[in-house]
Amino acid sequence: MKKFCLIVLLFCFAVSAHAQSISFFDLTNLTNLTDGQAHTYLTLGDVFKHQYLEEKDGKKIEHFRSRSAKVKEQNITIGESTRLSNGTVLRTVTYDTRDPQHIVNLIAQARRAKLVMKFQGQDKLNNIYKFDNEFYFITMTISTTENKGQVVIHQKEFVGY
Repeated sequence: MKKFCLIVLLFCFAVSAHAQSISFFDLTNLTNLTDGQAHTYLTLGDVFKHQYLEEKDGKKIEHFRSRSAKVKEQNITIGESTRLSNGTVLRTVTYDTRDPQHIVNLIAQARRAKLVMKFQGQDKLNNIYKFDNEFYFITMTISTTENKGQVVIHQKEFVGY
């Protein structure tokens, strides 16, 4: 019995040691935060570290990278946004990974979250999955030529009824 418990414990530790660093729910929540709040959210958990800051079209784009050496490289980009005429800011969050399995996991999480898959297809370089709901437009790609994947979450303007 002790051996069985030890084996189960070691298995759980091994699975958690190679888990991806962020969930689909976390990525969608990042679009609802200001840049400062998103920066704090990513760095406070000590999972991602600030890599560099880039200024593009007058906007400060921040790049973060996963800290763990046990997990394949993961990057998150925040700061890309569009300001509407009514003052609302619609944000975009980009997640890149060197492990396509992370994208497969995120696709499954999006389906469990009841997002509607509007498109599933393939181009020369990627398998493409597009999800949509009232709040987000999400594009997930898994490279067919390289070992990588990407998720881009665009916040949509919500029109109340």
